[in-house]
Amino acid sequence: MQDKERNYYNTFVRVRDFGVENAVDFPVGSAGAINFALVAAAADAMEQSGVTQMSGAASQMVTQKDIANAELRAELRAINRTARALAVDNPGIGDLFRMPHGSSEQDLLVAAMAYVTNAAPLAAQFVAFGLPVGFLTGLQADIDAFAAAVTDKSSASGEKVSATASIGYGVKNGLEALRRLRAIVPNKYSGRPAKLAAW
Repeated sequence: MQDKERNYYNTFVRVRDFGVENAVDFPVGSAGAINFALVAAAADAMEQSGVTQMSGAASQMVTQKDIANAELRAELRAINRTARALAVDNPGIGDLFRMPHGSSEQDLLVAAMAYVTNAAPLAAQFVAFGLPVGFLTGLQADIDAFAAAVTDKSSASGEKVSATASIGYGVKNGLEALRRLRAIVPNKYSGRPAKLAAW
């Protein structure tokens, strides 16, 4: 939450608490009860959305994606290095295992999947040059981990955006209810200065 939203939230909590303390004066179904309930709902929604916003899930997913990216690129570099060595005796092999350039997640995944396809018939040669016997299985596992991390990061970012929108919606509803209560409460407690001071 931003400072302005936090101020609204604090106001809503104070008004919600006032409504709870004075619920007997605002019977169920009355305009006062309805609008205190709306303010309370806005405070609760903002609180929940704030928790989602601050949970750090999106940051955690970015870190996981970065780790998966680094592991996948390390695997591709080992295969690329080996392919260039194989190309000394088998020209053209190196062209099948070019490293992807740039930071595009999609380009990295496409290149990695091409490595799997292109390396399968040459696996024995790669192993003869020092790659582990299960290098293709390891590569596929790294591809799957990176693809899952990209999806998880996207999902967490979407939740954060949704939480931010929910806070804005909560503020709007809470402020509308508060504007109504600014007439209802003083009218109800006209001639009761202690209640009006507490309000």
